[in-house]
Amino acid sequence: MLMEWDWQTVEFGGVHAGAVGVLIGGSVPGPVYFDVGSGPHVPSTTHWTVYDGRLRRPRAEALRAVCACGWQGAAEYPLD
Repeated sequence: MLMEWDWQTVEFGGVHAGAVGVLIGGSVPGPVYFDVGSGPHVPSTTHWTVYDGRLRRPRAEALRAVCACGWQGAAEYPLD
């Protein structure tokens, strides 16, 4: 899955890039796809802002920090 990074370090570049990760039911959901009509390309994203429950999208239950190197923060921040 392609992650969209919110920041990256100058020293390490894309090796240590960070983003806000989303949890639904204790696991990381797949990307959200956008139906834009016919054609072979279906845009998708994993950016945390699209998991808002609108338009039949999944709703995020918690957020946590993630890094391009595979590290995931232990702290979870529940959403109301």
